[in-house]
Amino acid sequence: MKHLVCSLSLLALLSGCSEEESTSTETADTGTPAATEITVSSDITADTTWASGSIVTLSALIVVTGNATLTIEPGVVVKGDNGSALVISRGAKLNAAGTAASPIIFTSSKPEGSRASGDWGGVVLLGAASINLAGGEGNIEGMPAGAASLYGGTDDASSCGSLTYVRIEFAGYVFGTDNELNGLTVGGCGSATELDFIQSHLGKDDGVEFFGGTASIKHLLITQAADDSLDFDQGWRGNVQFLAIQQSASVGDKAIEGDNLKDVVDSTPRSRPTIFNATFVGSGANAEQGGLHIRRGAGLVLKNSLITGFQAGAIDLDGATVSTLVGDSTLDFSNIAFFGNGADQFPADDNDADFDEAAYFGDAAKGFVAVDPQFASTSLTAPDFATGNTAVESGGATPPAGFDATATYHGAFAPTGAAWTAGWTSFPAN
Repeated sequence: MKHLVCSLSLLALLSGCSEEESTSTETADTGTPAATEITVSSDITADTTWASGSIVTLSALIVVTGNATLTIEPGVVVKGDNGSALVISRGAKLNAAGTAASPIIFTSSKPEGSRASGDWGGVVLLGAASINLAGGEGNIEGMPAGAASLYGGTDDASSCGSLTYVRIEFAGYVFGTDNELNGLTVGGCGSATELDFIQSHLGKDDGVEFFGGTASIKHLLITQAADDSLDFDQGWRGNVQFLAIQQSASVGDKAIEGDNLKDVVDSTPRSRPTIFNATFVGSGANAEQGGLHIRRGAGLVLKNSLITGFQAGAIDLDGATVSTLVGDSTLDFSNIAFFGNGADQFPADDNDADFDEAAYFGDAAKGFVAVDPQFASTSLTAPDFATGNTAVESGGATPPAGFDATATYHGAFAPTGAAWTAGWTSFPAN
């Protein structure tokens, strides 16, 4: 059975719908409906719902445009063909609310066993919050310049929608040289955007990248990204709590690469995310992998965290104004446990005005400690970042308003109780 699938909203009836082809089958034994398979081949211009039980294949770069809202119900599987992506343009919204028992999965359309990073483009959210590009807006990388790829504005309290209990796998399609998408790309989204319980796995470029805006994110797991795990620039000022990053030995650059603006490093608004309770796990076997590289005028607040296994160093603060940024708390670090990060944990740069990172991060009064977290497992297929060392299970700072104030431990996971990754995350190799 093939038919056009449209939203039942009045707008859809008046405006039409995206070009979707749907096939529904019945199981032979019970007569109950099996998965409804939908192919989407053109932009979405009206309110649309992909219902639970659907398998949706994106056959092209699909843009949700105008004021349309795309709703994705729990359990939906969205598969991306080569060169496809799901883009929520400025003014539109994505409401993708899965559950721990029934997450929403974005993955490659290739058969299991033959999937690979970069098979498709990933998920892109574009909004109207402020960025620091000249003129206050820009076209997102990885897409052709035009109205559909614009992001930025003046509404820092705006919303791009919500993603909760979502997995994004095998994304990061390369459209051209230095022109690729990430697992999740967030451009100019405002503080009303809800991002919670998200995994980005085996992305070809960055796991998650924020381009300006004020969107925050909680319970974020990034595994085996081919470039940086979390990347930010252009004035991102969101909050992050409960962040876990794991790199493999074969791919991966930095756990975090943070910039303000490449060509004008003191542009405002200045990038300054606030991160509490992060676990950064390098492979321990790749001499090129570093933990955090904060450069080009970027700020960062990082507390209650664990950094281990990065052979190229744990944290590199880079740039001529580092001393000034540390002095005014634009760069602010405390209560961090370091372990196994190579011989030079805090690389000295030739361009940071001789800022002494080793002295800064060696200040015990700021809660910096050298402690082995003793993770239960760092397997790439079944990681378990529960800590076996009581020295990291307390001694953290009290998170401020807007964060879970009870998380006064080091790292992304509480010392007791089930891990927040249980039940909805997955680590397929192909």
